[in-house]
Amino acid sequence: MNTALAGVVAYLALGVLGFLFRPRWLSSALAILAGAVSLALWAPGFSEMTLGPSSWGIAVVGDELARGFWALALFLHVAVAWHERARLGAFQPLLTLLTGTALAAVISIDLFNLYVAMELAALLSFLLISYEAKTKAVWATLQYLLLAAVGMILYLLGVGLVYGKLGTLSLSQIRALAPGLSDPTVAIGVGLLVAGASVKSGLFLFGLWLPPAHGYAPTGVSAVLSGLVVKLGVVALARLAVAFPLGDVLLALGVVTGFGGIIYALWERDLKVFLAFSTVSQLGYILIGFGIGGGAAQGAILYAVAHGLFKALLFLAAGQAIEEASERHIAKLKGKLAWPSALGLAVGTWAIVGLPPLAGFAGKETLSLAVPAPVGWILTALSFGTAAAFAKLLPLFWPGQGRGKIGGLALLACGVIGLGLLGVVSLPGLVSLTAWGKALLVAAMGYLFYFVFRRFQPALPRPSLDRAITTALVSSLGLIAGFLFTR
Repeated sequence: MNTALAGVVAYLALGVLGFLFRPRWLSSALAILAGAVSLALWAPGFSEMTLGPSSWGIAVVGDELARGFWALALFLHVAVAWHERARLGAFQPLLTLLTGTALAAVISIDLFNLYVAMELAALLSFLLISYEAKTKAVWATLQYLLLAAVGMILYLLGVGLVYGKLGTLSLSQIRALAPGLSDPTVAIGVGLLVAGASVKSGLFLFGLWLPPAHGYAPTGVSAVLSGLVVKLGVVALARLAVAFPLGDVLLALGVVTGFGGIIYALWERDLKVFLAFSTVSQLGYILIGFGIGGGAAQGAILYAVAHGLFKALLFLAAGQAIEEASERHIAKLKGKLAWPSALGLAVGTWAIVGLPPLAGFAGKETLSLAVPAPVGWILTALSFGTAAAFAKLLPLFWPGQGRGKIGGLALLACGVIGLGLLGVVSLPGLVSLTAWGKALLVAAMGYLFYFVFRRFQPALPRPSLDRAITTALVSSLGLIAGFLFTR
Protein backbone atom coordinates (compact mmCIF):
# COMPACT_ATOMS: atom_id res chain seq x y z
CA MET A 1 0.00 0.00 0.00
CA ASN A 2 2.77 2.43 0.91
CA THR A 3 4.33 2.29 -2.56
CA ALA A 4 0.94 2.87 -4.24
CA LEU A 5 0.21 5.86 -2.03
CA ALA A 6 3.73 7.19 -2.63
CA GLY A 7 3.10 6.99 -6.36
CA VAL A 8 -0.17 8.92 -6.05
CA VAL A 9 1.38 11.60 -3.81
CA ALA A 10 4.37 11.97 -6.15
CA TYR A 11 2.07 12.32 -9.16
CA LEU A 12 -0.08 15.00 -7.57
CA ALA A 13 2.90 16.88 -6.10
CA LEU A 14 4.76 16.93 -9.41
CA GLY A 15 1.58 18.09 -11.14
CA VAL A 16 1.40 21.09 -8.81
CA LEU A 17 5.13 21.78 -9.22
CA GLY A 18 4.59 21.82 -12.98
CA PHE A 19 2.72 25.12 -12.58
CA LEU A 20 5.66 26.67 -10.74
CA PHE A 21 8.78 25.50 -12.55
CA ARG A 22 9.94 25.07 -16.13
CA PRO A 23 10.38 23.12 -18.31
CA ARG A 24 6.93 21.80 -17.56
CA TRP A 25 7.46 18.58 -19.48
CA LEU A 26 10.08 17.63 -16.88
CA SER A 27 7.58 17.39 -14.02
CA SER A 28 5.31 15.26 -16.24
CA ALA A 29 8.21 12.94 -17.09
CA LEU A 30 9.19 12.60 -13.44
CA ALA A 31 5.57 11.89 -12.48
CA ILE A 32 5.33 9.14 -15.10
CA LEU A 33 8.60 7.66 -13.84
CA ALA A 34 7.39 7.77 -10.23
CA GLY A 35 4.09 6.15 -11.20
CA ALA A 36 5.81 3.40 -13.19
CA VAL A 37 8.21 2.59 -10.35
CA SER A 38 5.33 2.56 -7.87
CA LEU A 39 3.29 0.21 -10.07
CA ALA A 40 6.25 -2.13 -10.54
CA LEU A 41 6.69 -2.34 -6.77
CA TRP A 42 3.06 -2.94 -5.81
CA ALA A 43 1.90 -4.78 -8.96
CA PRO A 44 1.77 -8.17 -7.24
CA GLY A 45 -1.10 -6.53 -5.39
CA PHE A 46 -2.00 -5.72 -1.82
CA SER A 47 -5.05 -6.59 0.24
CA GLU A 48 -7.33 -3.96 1.68
CA MET A 49 -5.71 -1.50 4.05
CA THR A 50 -6.94 1.63 5.78
CA LEU A 51 -5.21 4.98 5.62
CA GLY A 52 -5.86 6.89 8.85
CA PRO A 53 -7.96 6.08 11.95
CA SER A 54 -10.14 3.01 11.52
CA SER A 55 -13.40 4.90 11.98
CA TRP A 56 -12.55 7.59 9.40
CA GLY A 57 -9.75 5.93 7.46
CA ILE A 58 -9.75 5.65 3.68
CA ALA A 59 -9.90 2.02 2.51
CA VAL A 60 -7.64 1.20 -0.45
CA VAL A 61 -6.84 -2.03 -2.29
CA GLY A 62 -4.38 -3.12 -4.98
CA ASP A 63 -6.43 -5.65 -6.95
CA GLU A 64 -6.61 -6.64 -10.61
CA LEU A 65 -8.90 -3.73 -11.46
CA ALA A 66 -6.50 -1.22 -9.89
CA ARG A 67 -3.47 -2.75 -11.66
CA GLY A 68 -5.13 -2.66 -15.05
CA PHE A 69 -6.24 0.96 -14.74
CA TRP A 70 -2.88 2.11 -13.38
CA ALA A 71 -1.13 0.60 -16.37
CA LEU A 72 -3.66 2.18 -18.74
CA ALA A 73 -3.42 5.62 -17.09
CA LEU A 74 0.38 5.69 -17.21
CA PHE A 75 0.52 4.50 -20.82
CA LEU A 76 -2.04 7.08 -21.95
CA HIS A 77 -0.20 9.83 -20.10
CA VAL A 78 3.02 8.96 -21.92
CA ALA A 79 1.32 8.85 -25.33
CA VAL A 80 -0.75 12.03 -24.95
CA ALA A 81 2.02 14.04 -23.27
CA TRP A 82 4.38 13.12 -26.11
CA HIS A 83 1.78 13.85 -28.79
CA GLU A 84 0.91 17.23 -27.25
CA ARG A 85 4.47 18.16 -26.24
CA ALA A 86 4.32 21.40 -28.24
CA ARG A 87 1.43 22.80 -26.20
CA LEU A 88 2.41 25.69 -23.98
CA GLY A 89 0.97 26.90 -20.71
CA ALA A 90 -0.63 24.71 -18.08
CA PHE A 91 -1.66 21.80 -20.30
CA GLN A 92 1.00 19.35 -19.09
CA PRO A 93 0.53 20.04 -15.35
CA LEU A 94 -3.25 19.73 -15.71
CA LEU A 95 -2.82 16.44 -17.55
CA THR A 96 -0.49 15.20 -14.82
CA LEU A 97 -2.95 16.11 -12.07
CA LEU A 98 -5.80 14.42 -13.95
CA THR A 99 -3.78 11.23 -14.32
CA GLY A 100 -2.77 11.30 -10.65
CA THR A 101 -6.43 11.71 -9.68
CA ALA A 102 -7.31 8.64 -11.73
CA LEU A 103 -4.55 6.64 -10.02
CA ALA A 104 -5.99 7.60 -6.63
CA ALA A 105 -9.55 6.78 -7.65
CA VAL A 106 -8.98 3.23 -8.86
CA ILE A 107 -7.30 1.99 -5.67
CA SER A 108 -10.04 3.45 -3.45
CA ILE A 109 -12.87 1.34 -2.02
CA ASP A 110 -14.23 4.17 0.11
CA LEU A 111 -17.50 5.83 -0.87
CA PHE A 112 -16.47 9.38 0.01
CA ASN A 113 -12.97 9.12 -1.40
CA LEU A 114 -14.44 7.95 -4.70
CA TYR A 115 -16.63 11.05 -4.65
CA VAL A 116 -13.64 13.34 -4.06
CA ALA A 117 -11.66 11.70 -6.87
CA MET A 118 -14.53 11.90 -9.36
CA GLU A 119 -15.25 15.53 -8.43
CA LEU A 120 -11.60 16.53 -8.84
CA ALA A 121 -11.44 14.69 -12.15
CA ALA A 122 -14.52 16.60 -13.34
CA LEU A 123 -12.94 19.96 -12.42
CA LEU A 124 -9.64 19.15 -14.15
CA SER A 125 -11.51 17.85 -17.20
CA PHE A 126 -13.48 21.11 -17.31
CA LEU A 127 -10.23 23.10 -17.47
CA LEU A 128 -8.73 20.85 -20.14
CA ILE A 129 -11.79 20.72 -22.41
CA SER A 130 -11.97 24.53 -22.50
CA TYR A 131 -8.18 24.91 -22.74
CA GLU A 132 -8.21 26.32 -26.28
CA ALA A 133 -11.09 28.72 -25.42
CA LYS A 134 -12.96 27.87 -28.64
CA THR A 135 -16.66 28.71 -28.59
CA LYS A 136 -18.03 25.19 -29.11
CA ALA A 137 -15.52 23.71 -26.69
CA VAL A 138 -16.42 26.25 -23.98
CA TRP A 139 -20.13 25.56 -24.41
CA ALA A 140 -19.49 21.79 -24.32
CA THR A 141 -17.44 22.34 -21.18
CA LEU A 142 -20.29 24.18 -19.46
CA GLN A 143 -22.64 21.32 -20.29
CA TYR A 144 -20.07 18.89 -18.92
CA LEU A 145 -19.66 20.86 -15.70
CA LEU A 146 -23.40 21.21 -15.09
CA LEU A 147 -24.14 17.53 -15.75
CA ALA A 148 -21.15 16.41 -13.70
CA ALA A 149 -22.41 18.58 -10.84
CA VAL A 150 -25.84 16.95 -11.08
CA GLY A 151 -24.26 13.51 -10.99
CA MET A 152 -22.00 14.27 -8.07
CA ILE A 153 -24.84 15.83 -6.04
CA LEU A 154 -26.85 12.64 -6.52
CA TYR A 155 -23.85 10.54 -5.54
CA LEU A 156 -23.11 12.62 -2.44
CA LEU A 157 -26.72 12.35 -1.27
CA GLY A 158 -26.40 8.61 -1.66
CA VAL A 159 -23.19 8.61 0.41
CA GLY A 160 -25.02 10.44 3.21
CA LEU A 161 -27.95 8.03 3.26
CA VAL A 162 -25.81 4.89 3.18
CA TYR A 163 -23.39 6.18 5.82
CA GLY A 164 -26.21 7.36 8.06
CA LYS A 165 -27.82 3.93 7.96
CA LEU A 166 -24.77 1.63 7.97
CA GLY A 167 -22.22 3.76 9.81
CA THR A 168 -19.30 3.09 7.46
CA LEU A 169 -17.90 4.34 4.16
CA SER A 170 -15.74 1.28 3.48
CA LEU A 171 -17.23 -0.87 0.74
CA SER A 172 -15.63 -4.01 2.16
CA GLN A 173 -17.20 -3.36 5.55
CA ILE A 174 -20.53 -2.74 3.85
CA ARG A 175 -20.15 -6.06 2.02
CA ALA A 176 -19.50 -7.78 5.34
CA LEU A 177 -22.73 -6.30 6.69
CA ALA A 178 -24.57 -7.70 3.63
CA PRO A 179 -27.27 -5.02 3.90
CA GLY A 180 -29.15 -5.91 0.75
CA LEU A 181 -31.78 -3.45 -0.45
CA SER A 182 -34.67 -4.37 1.84
CA ASP A 183 -34.27 -1.22 3.91
CA PRO A 184 -35.81 1.76 2.01
CA THR A 185 -33.10 4.17 3.18
CA VAL A 186 -30.37 1.89 1.85
CA ALA A 187 -32.32 1.26 -1.36
CA ILE A 188 -32.70 4.99 -2.06
CA GLY A 189 -29.08 5.64 -1.11
CA VAL A 190 -27.76 2.94 -3.43
CA GLY A 191 -30.02 4.21 -6.21
CA LEU A 192 -28.54 7.69 -5.80
CA LEU A 193 -25.00 6.29 -5.80
CA VAL A 194 -25.60 4.32 -9.00
CA ALA A 195 -27.37 7.26 -10.67
CA GLY A 196 -24.55 9.68 -9.81
CA ALA A 197 -21.84 7.31 -11.06
CA SER A 198 -23.87 6.67 -14.23
CA VAL A 199 -24.05 10.40 -14.98
CA LYS A 200 -20.31 10.69 -14.37
CA SER A 201 -19.62 7.80 -16.76
CA GLY A 202 -21.74 9.32 -19.50
CA LEU A 203 -24.01 6.28 -19.75
CA PHE A 204 -26.78 6.54 -22.31
CA LEU A 205 -29.62 8.83 -21.14
CA PHE A 206 -27.76 9.56 -17.88
CA GLY A 207 -24.86 11.43 -19.48
CA LEU A 208 -25.66 13.05 -22.80
CA TRP A 209 -22.93 15.59 -22.01
CA LEU A 210 -20.32 13.13 -23.28
CA PRO A 211 -20.54 13.44 -27.12
CA PRO A 212 -20.22 17.25 -27.36
CA ALA A 213 -17.62 17.43 -24.57
CA HIS A 214 -15.39 14.80 -26.12
CA GLY A 215 -16.14 15.85 -29.67
CA TYR A 216 -15.04 19.48 -29.28
CA ALA A 217 -12.27 19.08 -26.72
CA PRO A 218 -8.62 19.47 -27.80
CA THR A 219 -7.36 16.31 -29.45
CA GLY A 220 -5.23 15.00 -26.59
CA VAL A 221 -7.94 15.80 -24.06
CA SER A 222 -10.52 13.81 -26.04
CA ALA A 223 -8.15 10.84 -26.00
CA VAL A 224 -7.71 10.94 -22.21
CA LEU A 225 -11.39 11.59 -21.51
CA SER A 226 -12.66 8.69 -23.61
CA GLY A 227 -9.77 6.38 -22.85
CA LEU A 228 -9.62 6.88 -19.08
CA VAL A 229 -11.72 9.54 -17.35
CA VAL A 230 -15.23 8.31 -18.22
CA LYS A 231 -14.25 4.91 -16.86
CA LEU A 232 -13.80 6.32 -13.35
CA GLY A 233 -17.57 6.24 -12.96
CA VAL A 234 -17.60 2.66 -14.25
CA VAL A 235 -14.93 1.80 -11.67
CA ALA A 236 -17.19 3.26 -8.97
CA LEU A 237 -20.09 1.13 -10.25
CA ALA A 238 -17.87 -1.98 -10.21
CA ARG A 239 -16.83 -1.23 -6.63
CA LEU A 240 -20.46 -0.69 -5.61
CA ALA A 241 -21.42 -4.03 -7.16
CA VAL A 242 -19.05 -5.78 -4.76
CA ALA A 243 -20.93 -4.39 -1.73
CA PHE A 244 -24.52 -4.37 -3.02
CA PRO A 245 -26.55 -6.76 -5.23
CA LEU A 246 -26.22 -4.73 -8.44
CA GLY A 247 -25.38 -7.43 -11.00
CA ASP A 248 -28.70 -7.26 -12.88
CA VAL A 249 -28.70 -3.46 -12.71
CA LEU A 250 -25.26 -3.18 -14.29
CA LEU A 251 -26.23 -5.74 -16.91
CA ALA A 252 -29.34 -3.74 -17.83
CA LEU A 253 -27.42 -0.46 -17.89
CA GLY A 254 -24.80 -2.09 -20.11
CA VAL A 255 -27.35 -3.30 -22.65
CA VAL A 256 -29.16 0.05 -22.83
CA THR A 257 -25.89 1.99 -23.03
CA GLY A 258 -24.40 -0.33 -25.63
CA PHE A 259 -27.29 -0.21 -28.07
CA GLY A 260 -28.20 3.43 -27.36
CA GLY A 261 -24.69 4.57 -28.24
CA ILE A 262 -24.64 2.46 -31.41
CA ILE A 263 -27.92 3.91 -32.68
CA TYR A 264 -26.46 7.41 -32.56
CA ALA A 265 -23.02 6.38 -33.80
CA LEU A 266 -24.47 4.67 -36.87
CA TRP A 267 -25.70 7.92 -38.38
CA GLU A 268 -23.38 10.54 -36.89
CA ARG A 269 -21.32 12.38 -39.52
CA ASP A 270 -19.00 14.55 -37.38
CA LEU A 271 -15.86 12.44 -36.91
CA LYS A 272 -15.04 13.23 -33.28
CA VAL A 273 -18.67 13.32 -32.13
CA PHE A 274 -19.10 9.94 -33.82
CA LEU A 275 -16.16 8.57 -31.82
CA ALA A 276 -17.70 10.00 -28.65
CA PHE A 277 -21.01 8.20 -29.28
CA SER A 278 -19.07 5.00 -29.88
CA THR A 279 -17.42 5.49 -26.47
CA VAL A 280 -20.90 5.48 -24.93
CA SER A 281 -21.61 2.20 -26.69
CA GLN A 282 -18.31 0.59 -25.70
CA LEU A 283 -19.00 1.26 -22.03
CA GLY A 284 -21.82 -1.23 -22.44
CA TYR A 285 -19.38 -4.12 -22.90
CA ILE A 286 -17.58 -3.21 -19.67
CA LEU A 287 -20.77 -2.85 -17.64
CA ILE A 288 -22.09 -6.19 -18.88
CA GLY A 289 -18.87 -7.88 -17.76
CA PHE A 290 -18.99 -6.33 -14.31
CA GLY A 291 -22.70 -7.16 -14.07
CA ILE A 292 -22.07 -10.86 -14.72
CA GLY A 293 -19.03 -10.94 -12.41
CA GLY A 294 -16.44 -13.69 -11.99
CA GLY A 295 -14.44 -14.39 -15.14
CA ALA A 296 -16.57 -11.88 -17.04
CA ALA A 297 -15.34 -9.13 -14.72
CA GLN A 298 -11.76 -10.03 -15.66
CA GLY A 299 -12.77 -9.81 -19.32
CA ALA A 300 -14.34 -6.42 -18.60
CA ILE A 301 -11.07 -5.16 -17.11
CA LEU A 302 -9.12 -6.39 -20.14
CA TYR A 303 -11.60 -4.78 -22.51
CA ALA A 304 -11.55 -1.52 -20.54
CA VAL A 305 -7.76 -1.36 -20.95
CA ALA A 306 -7.97 -2.32 -24.62
CA HIS A 307 -10.68 0.29 -25.25
CA GLY A 308 -8.57 2.95 -23.56
CA LEU A 309 -5.73 2.23 -25.97
CA PHE A 310 -7.59 2.02 -29.27
CA LYS A 311 -10.03 4.83 -28.47
CA ALA A 312 -7.14 7.16 -27.58
CA LEU A 313 -5.52 6.16 -30.88
CA LEU A 314 -8.72 6.90 -32.77
CA PHE A 315 -9.16 10.32 -31.15
CA LEU A 316 -5.54 11.36 -31.76
CA ALA A 317 -5.78 10.25 -35.40
CA ALA A 318 -9.18 11.94 -35.82
CA GLY A 319 -7.91 15.20 -34.35
CA GLN A 320 -4.96 15.23 -36.72
CA ALA A 321 -7.23 14.37 -39.65
CA ILE A 322 -9.51 17.32 -38.87
CA GLU A 323 -6.51 19.65 -38.63
CA GLU A 324 -5.03 18.38 -41.90
CA ALA A 325 -8.27 18.68 -43.88
CA SER A 326 -9.88 21.61 -42.00
CA GLU A 327 -13.03 19.50 -42.11
CA ARG A 328 -15.01 17.45 -39.55
CA HIS A 329 -17.56 15.75 -41.82
CA ILE A 330 -16.46 12.14 -42.34
CA ALA A 331 -17.37 11.88 -46.02
CA LYS A 332 -15.48 15.09 -46.86
CA LEU A 333 -12.24 13.83 -45.29
CA LYS A 334 -11.64 11.21 -47.99
CA GLY A 335 -8.27 11.63 -49.68
CA LYS A 336 -7.19 14.53 -47.46
CA LEU A 337 -5.41 12.66 -44.66
CA ALA A 338 -1.67 12.20 -44.20
CA TRP A 339 -0.57 8.60 -43.80
CA PRO A 340 -0.09 8.61 -39.98
CA SER A 341 -3.68 9.78 -39.47
CA ALA A 342 -5.07 7.31 -42.01
CA LEU A 343 -3.11 4.42 -40.53
CA GLY A 344 -4.07 5.40 -36.98
CA LEU A 345 -7.77 5.40 -37.91
CA ALA A 346 -7.33 2.05 -39.65
CA VAL A 347 -5.63 0.29 -36.72
CA GLY A 348 -8.06 1.80 -34.22
CA THR A 349 -11.07 0.78 -36.33
CA TRP A 350 -9.81 -2.78 -36.83
CA ALA A 351 -9.31 -3.03 -33.07
CA ILE A 352 -12.69 -1.65 -32.03
CA VAL A 353 -14.61 -3.94 -34.41
CA GLY A 354 -12.75 -6.88 -32.88
CA LEU A 355 -10.51 -8.12 -35.69
CA PRO A 356 -7.84 -10.58 -34.52
CA PRO A 357 -5.20 -10.44 -33.21
CA LEU A 358 -5.66 -6.86 -31.98
CA ALA A 359 -6.54 -5.75 -28.44
CA GLY A 360 -10.25 -5.35 -29.12
CA PHE A 361 -10.50 -8.98 -30.23
CA ALA A 362 -8.68 -10.20 -27.12
CA GLY A 363 -10.96 -8.22 -24.81
CA LYS A 364 -14.23 -9.06 -26.56
CA GLU A 365 -13.45 -12.75 -26.92
CA THR A 366 -12.31 -13.09 -23.30
CA LEU A 367 -15.55 -11.45 -22.21
CA SER A 368 -17.68 -13.59 -24.54
CA LEU A 369 -16.15 -16.84 -23.27
CA ALA A 370 -17.07 -15.96 -19.66
CA VAL A 371 -20.75 -15.01 -20.05
CA PRO A 372 -23.88 -17.17 -20.46
CA ALA A 373 -24.98 -17.91 -24.02
CA PRO A 374 -27.86 -15.37 -24.13
CA VAL A 375 -25.52 -12.60 -22.98
CA GLY A 376 -22.99 -13.80 -25.55
CA TRP A 377 -25.54 -13.14 -28.29
CA ILE A 378 -26.05 -9.63 -26.92
CA LEU A 379 -22.29 -9.02 -27.13
CA THR A 380 -22.28 -10.35 -30.69
CA ALA A 381 -25.10 -7.96 -31.61
CA LEU A 382 -23.13 -5.07 -30.09
CA SER A 383 -20.07 -6.09 -32.12
CA PHE A 384 -22.21 -6.23 -35.26
CA GLY A 385 -23.48 -2.71 -34.57
CA THR A 386 -19.97 -1.44 -33.88
CA ALA A 387 -18.72 -2.83 -37.19
CA ALA A 388 -21.67 -1.26 -39.03
CA ALA A 389 -21.04 2.12 -37.42
CA PHE A 390 -17.31 2.11 -38.19
CA ALA A 391 -17.81 1.04 -41.80
CA LYS A 392 -18.17 4.71 -42.69
CA LEU A 393 -14.47 5.21 -41.90
CA LEU A 394 -13.24 2.68 -44.48
CA PRO A 395 -12.75 5.31 -47.25
CA LEU A 396 -10.39 7.25 -44.95
CA PHE A 397 -7.80 4.48 -44.73
CA TRP A 398 -6.19 5.47 -48.05
CA PRO A 399 -4.06 8.55 -47.38
CA GLY A 400 -3.70 11.60 -49.54
CA GLN A 401 -0.64 13.81 -49.58
CA GLY A 402 1.45 15.01 -46.66
CA ARG A 403 3.66 13.37 -44.08
CA GLY A 404 1.71 14.28 -40.95
CA LYS A 405 2.76 13.94 -37.33
CA ILE A 406 3.42 10.53 -35.83
CA GLY A 407 3.74 11.58 -32.16
CA GLY A 408 1.79 9.35 -29.81
CA LEU A 409 0.03 7.53 -32.67
CA ALA A 410 2.86 5.04 -33.09
CA LEU A 411 3.06 4.34 -29.36
CA LEU A 412 -0.68 3.74 -29.07
CA ALA A 413 -0.75 1.58 -32.20
CA CYS A 414 2.04 -0.55 -30.74
CA GLY A 415 0.06 -0.81 -27.50
CA VAL A 416 -3.06 -1.96 -29.35
CA ILE A 417 -1.13 -4.58 -31.30
CA GLY A 418 1.03 -5.65 -28.35
CA LEU A 419 -1.86 -6.11 -25.92
CA GLY A 420 -3.78 -8.07 -28.54
CA LEU A 421 -0.87 -10.43 -29.23
CA LEU A 422 -0.21 -10.85 -25.50
CA GLY A 423 -3.85 -11.75 -24.91
CA VAL A 424 -4.00 -14.18 -27.82
CA VAL A 425 -0.90 -16.15 -26.76
CA SER A 426 -1.60 -16.11 -23.02
CA LEU A 427 -5.36 -16.54 -22.66
CA PRO A 428 -7.03 -19.91 -23.36
CA GLY A 429 -9.58 -20.10 -26.13
CA LEU A 430 -8.39 -17.12 -28.15
CA VAL A 431 -6.36 -19.13 -30.66
CA SER A 432 -9.11 -20.99 -32.48
CA LEU A 433 -10.53 -20.95 -35.97
CA THR A 434 -14.01 -20.60 -34.49
CA ALA A 435 -13.19 -17.44 -32.55
CA TRP A 436 -11.27 -15.83 -35.40
CA GLY A 437 -13.88 -16.83 -37.98
CA LYS A 438 -16.72 -15.44 -35.85
CA ALA A 439 -14.90 -12.12 -35.40
CA LEU A 440 -14.29 -11.78 -39.14
CA LEU A 441 -17.85 -12.80 -40.01
CA VAL A 442 -19.45 -10.33 -37.58
CA ALA A 443 -17.28 -7.51 -38.94
CA ALA A 444 -18.11 -8.39 -42.55
CA MET A 445 -21.85 -8.57 -41.82
CA GLY A 446 -21.70 -5.22 -40.04
CA TYR A 447 -19.95 -3.61 -43.00
CA LEU A 448 -22.53 -5.10 -45.38
CA PHE A 449 -25.38 -3.79 -43.25
CA TYR A 450 -23.98 -0.27 -43.33
CA PHE A 451 -23.46 -0.17 -47.09
CA VAL A 452 -26.99 -1.44 -47.69
CA PHE A 453 -28.70 0.99 -45.30
CA ARG A 454 -26.32 3.96 -45.32
CA ARG A 455 -28.77 6.21 -47.18
CA PHE A 456 -31.36 5.75 -44.44
CA GLN A 457 -31.07 8.74 -42.09
CA PRO A 458 -33.49 8.75 -39.12
CA ALA A 459 -34.20 12.02 -37.32
CA LEU A 460 -32.70 11.29 -33.92
CA PRO A 461 -33.07 13.79 -31.07
CA ARG A 462 -29.85 15.75 -30.68
CA PRO A 463 -28.21 16.13 -27.27
CA SER A 464 -28.66 19.61 -25.78
CA LEU A 465 -28.25 21.02 -22.30
CA ASP A 466 -31.95 20.97 -21.41
CA ARG A 467 -32.45 17.49 -22.82
CA ALA A 468 -29.31 16.20 -21.13
CA ILE A 469 -30.37 17.49 -17.71
CA THR A 470 -33.94 16.27 -18.17
CA THR A 471 -32.97 12.76 -19.29
CA ALA A 472 -30.35 12.50 -16.54
CA LEU A 473 -32.84 13.44 -13.81
CA VAL A 474 -35.70 11.35 -15.19
CA SER A 475 -33.41 8.33 -15.65
CA SER A 476 -32.05 8.79 -12.13
CA LEU A 477 -35.55 9.01 -10.63
CA GLY A 478 -36.56 5.91 -12.54
CA LEU A 479 -33.52 4.03 -11.29
CA ILE A 480 -34.14 5.09 -7.68
CA ALA A 481 -37.81 4.10 -7.95
CA GLY A 482 -36.74 0.74 -9.29
CA PHE A 483 -34.46 0.16 -6.30
CA LEU A 484 -37.20 1.27 -3.91
CA PHE A 485 -40.17 -0.67 -5.27
CA THR A 486 -38.52 -3.90 -6.47
CA ARG A 487 -36.49 -4.59 -3.34
